Amino acid sequence: MESIVRVAALTSRISLGDMHKSAEALIEAAQQLGDRAPDLVLLPKYTLTGGSLGDLAQNGQFAKTAGELHPYLGAKLAALGGLFLFTAPAPGGERAYLYREGQLLLDLPAETELGRPLPTFSVGGGTAALFFGDPAHLSLYAREIVESGADLLLLCACEPDRLGYGDRVLRQIKEVSAALGVCCVLSQGGEGDSSAPRLFTAQTAVFECDRLLAFAQAVSGPPAAVCDVDLDIIAGYRRGQTLPAFRRPEPAFSVPVRTGGKKLLRPLGQNPFITRPEQLDELFSLQVKSLAVRMENTGIKGLVVALSGGLDSTLALLVAAGACDRLGLPRSAVTAVTMPGFGTSQRTKSNAEKLCEAVGAKLRKIPIGPAVEAHFADIGHDPQSHNVTFENAQARERTQICLDIANETGALVVGTGDLSEAALGFCTFGGDALANFNVNICLPKTLVRAVCRRLEERFAKAAPFIQDILDTPVSPELLPPDEFGNIAQKTEEILGEYDLLDFILYHHLRYGLPPEKIFYYACAAFGERYTGAYIKEKLGLFYKRFCASQFKRVCAPECAVITDVTLSGGAFAMPGDMGSKTFLEAVEAISV
Repeated sequence: MESIVRVAALTSRISLGDMHKSAEALIEAAQQLGDRAPDLVLLPKYTLTGGSLGDLAQNGQFAKTAGELHPYLGAKLAALGGLFLFTAPAPGGERAYLYREGQLLLDLPAETELGRPLPTFSVGGGTAALFFGDPAHLSLYAREIVESGADLLLLCACEPDRLGYGDRVLRQIKEVSAALGVCCVLSQGGEGDSSAPRLFTAQTAVFECDRLLAFAQAVSGPPAAVCDVDLDIIAGYRRGQTLPAFRRPEPAFSVPVRTGGKKLLRPLGQNPFITRPEQLDELFSLQVKSLAVRMENTGIKGLVVALSGGLDSTLALLVAAGACDRLGLPRSAVTAVTMPGFGTSQRTKSNAEKLCEAVGAKLRKIPIGPAVEAHFADIGHDPQSHNVTFENAQARERTQICLDIANETGALVVGTGDLSEAALGFCTFGGDALANFNVNICLPKTLVRAVCRRLEERFAKAAPFIQDILDTPVSPELLPPDEFGNIAQKTEEILGEYDLLDFILYHHLRYGLPPEKIFYYACAAFGERYTGAYIKEKLGLFYKRFCASQFKRVCAPECAVITDVTLSGGAFAMPGDMGSKTFLEAVEAISV
């Protein structure tokens, strides 16, 4: 993968007054990187002397010794391959040296000034920019960073520590990285430096846009952070940013990355939609607020939810209850309608009724069998033919009931459909895809599940029923149960596991990654659970269904866009009649 650059933010112990010993410590630290084979190694500012020399930094002997040492360092590090950036004293002040395989590629002052361009070079097709200032003040240099066109921002630092400084540095880097869509690599030195009159603490970190990929802080020795940075993800992240258009300078030179034979080194969770449990609370609060605002602005004080006993309608009911709480309305303002049909199991029917009672909503039970059978007779459909007409007629009947109840009572129909269903088209056009306002559409199925589990404590009376709903197989329940009364139509047996499909969905929508890259990451994340052949099959299924389902999405109800990954009509556009050939050919070319 040529767009993946392996970076190492490395520190080594310096020996005050003994630059040769500092150099040997640096070489030893670099050799400990071993078979991780980084493409780029960033060392702290004042690599050989530390930051506490004071007036002695201007002494010519240090510059003379450094002049002898840095070519030696470049030669010793050559065997390790990759780029090595470090600084050393020189006449006129500290200078930065960039070596690759014993060759000096850059020699420039190790300083950064406001208004002056940042030095750049190209690695792996991306632009790296050098920053030698205080990382705690990084946001002041936003214009210079943007003008540099940096994909990788290399922060070479050695600043005095004090109370709260380390946290402030990390906050600054995270904010700048997220706001400007760059990967920030920090190497902050200090191990072995003096503690009087200032104290130094070593720290390393890698932030790729809005995510922390690696972090290390001095505990028992100099810290190092090594990880893989993806230039495709950086480019994809930026597509959603509105950054100023500045003229990009030409990098000083370009070097390729080493590809092949390297095991992926980056955190890769199976659910990329959520990084911290607290975000689930925030997400639910945003859902509640979006519905409450819609009710407040329209003056409507009643809600209707089609309650099936499944995950999506469970979350929609809890959001509706939360909106009533926020507006000071009784929860009985929510009418939960259960509409058992040909595929409804006793388990989901019971859970729906008990959940409604526990939440405090008003319950209405309206079986749809007779109405659907009359409809079959009207259109001449054989009820024994369990085809798409058999299924969709039930979904459309349920939607008609909810919309008419809402008209009768002056209420809003709360949509229950989620992002996964919208992406895969696993919903009925003119059926469950319709509502007055949708609260789940920005959440994939895996996130709906996680939020419901998080809400068990908040809705304590409903917790036992929420738990059983979480344990129930996901199903539209449109086909009759099996001979034992159990759910026969299981969505994940039809489409595949939602955790894998949502993983594909995230990387497709969030970063626009090509099929080959998504397959690579999916194999790394799920390799112990699924075979490469299974992942390839589901990747193809995803693209086929995704492209074929846009006609449903353009008719979706309004919603609040509350996540970065969305298919809302106001935030996502594509032709409704576009084929999937381009994607499927790319999938077919993947070797398993």
